[in-house]
Amino acid sequence: MTIIREVEIRNFRGVSHLKWWPSPGINCLIGPGDSGKSTILDAIDLCIGSRQNFTFTDADFHLCNVAEPIIIDITLGNLDDELGNLETYGHFLRGRDISTGQLDNETSAALETVLTVRLVVRDDLEAQWLLFSPGASAEGREKSLQWKHRQKIAPVRLGAAASHHMALGPRSVLGKLSADATQASSALASASRQARQAFADQGCQGVDAILETSRQISSAMGIHVDEVKALLDVKGISLSGGAISLHDQDQVPMRNLGSGSMRLLVVGLQKAVGRSSIFIVDELEFGLEPYRIVRLLDSLGAKRDDASQQVFLTTHSPIVLRELSSGQLFAVRAFGQNIPPIMNGEAIVQPARKVKHNWVTHLGHEEAAQKTLRACAEAFLAPSVIVCEGKTEIGLIRGIDLNCQDTGQRSILSYGSHWADGGGSTMMERAKIFTRMGYRTALFMDSDVLYTAQIYEDLRLSGITVFRWAEGFSTESALFASVPAILIPGLLGIACDWRGEDSVDARIRNASNGNLTLQLCRGSFAEEMRPALGRAAGEGKWFKDIEPAERAMREVVAPQWVTSHALFKTPIELLWQWVAHVPAGTVS
Repeated sequence: MTIIREVEIRNFRGVSHLKWWPSPGINCLIGPGDSGKSTILDAIDLCIGSRQNFTFTDADFHLCNVAEPIIIDITLGNLDDELGNLETYGHFLRGRDISTGQLDNETSAALETVLTVRLVVRDDLEAQWLLFSPGASAEGREKSLQWKHRQKIAPVRLGAAASHHMALGPRSVLGKLSADATQASSALASASRQARQAFADQGCQGVDAILETSRQISSAMGIHVDEVKALLDVKGISLSGGAISLHDQDQVPMRNLGSGSMRLLVVGLQKAVGRSSIFIVDELEFGLEPYRIVRLLDSLGAKRDDASQQVFLTTHSPIVLRELSSGQLFAVRAFGQNIPPIMNGEAIVQPARKVKHNWVTHLGHEEAAQKTLRACAEAFLAPSVIVCEGKTEIGLIRGIDLNCQDTGQRSILSYGSHWADGGGSTMMERAKIFTRMGYRTALFMDSDVLYTAQIYEDLRLSGITVFRWAEGFSTESALFASVPAILIPGLLGIACDWRGEDSVDARIRNASNGNLTLQLCRGSFAEEMRPALGRAAGEGKWFKDIEPAERAMREVVAPQWVTSHALFKTPIELLWQWVAHVPAGTVS
């Protein structure tokens, strides 16, 4: 079955220029709003879809710049005998290097034969669908894809509304499922005639005066009419294929099904049709409960290495991401570049504009990428990611964030940032995976394990901003070294709720060589107790989960934030400045 090998888009909506090499099987596009995900799906659909009556406007041009044409090139591979026929398309067939994806102007036995379909829209807003190859273009040759071949490769698109697929229309799955469309046409013509006859037999009440007046006027005007009747007009009841639609056992149209149910049914029907191998699904999770999301993904081949079909989908659901493999995930990014005004002497003749440069990054098939996707699915749906060393650090961030919300301040989520579990020893690797995918990435870690300066420099050069305590401090030791003495009983109370008083007391005794107890630390706290409490908290894993760390910050530390020591406060305040996009060194 035909597979899209390359997508190239120029000057189309939010995309200035983009070139992408999708894979067979599932291609899931993720990215922040306005990054171009839906634009890519629309470009594919408009270029090789069966619909050729789309009305383009100036707004479809990037920055409304109609001086530059919209050009969408879709290069198709795995061609069948008809599409790869030399007599039909010989001048436009090209070769593709399977290992590099590089296109060659000529075909050869060592290269895959491919065909490029091009959509061009110029300032007259008239769209042209042509085949393209550099050689044929240089010779001034033009040719379009034959209609029967376009119908064969046209993708099936599942948008928010899929009701048209429930009728026997020219663009519906049902229309493709029918082996003999002439039988349906004959049945529709017969139904039209029967409806006209039934209406004539029944008659039309209340129009006698109109009919007689019309007859008299006709005679007076010299138009010979013996009798005027009110019958159904032939065109008025002309039935098209769309008049035949699926109904259930109660004769209720199946177009009334829920959006999710209809999507599932259409995918099943398309499997039966077996003609187009390309699916387009915008926001796959729309209208579906989690278990039906999984069912839809299964039906699209998410769990199979199926090279016979190709699915392009977008999602904002972590459930979808966890059901996919890392090799099926692509992040779309758009970065703006200001174009300065054009100066004519002292006058500005054009305002400043911002051109978006888009690219698509593959997450990859590595085991580390797959584990990161499973553990941090929510983070992949945010523009900025804070990779936390472990659950303790996640809990701290969540606790401060909840306190911000409690006090009417902005949430970290409102800035487009989300936390991700670094998994301890894998935190740096996971941070590099995110930054490689184009995410703005920070690493929030403790400092009880000593790393070389070169490691931190490598992180910086990778684009990762690191926030950590002073050298030698774990998160627990930094916490107990920094909070005011009045807050110590509150932290111990949360530890007891989580681990039990006997366990907390035993840890304190062990960390202090028997010199301290839980009761003594609660009732008669002294400054010299801080190191032992920090060690006991770490060894006893008092806050080694999200909930206790979150409570510690939200209920105890954050409400008294200004009184805590800079050892603990400064890294977190710098992290919050990073979240809020405050330049380094600026006091927030």
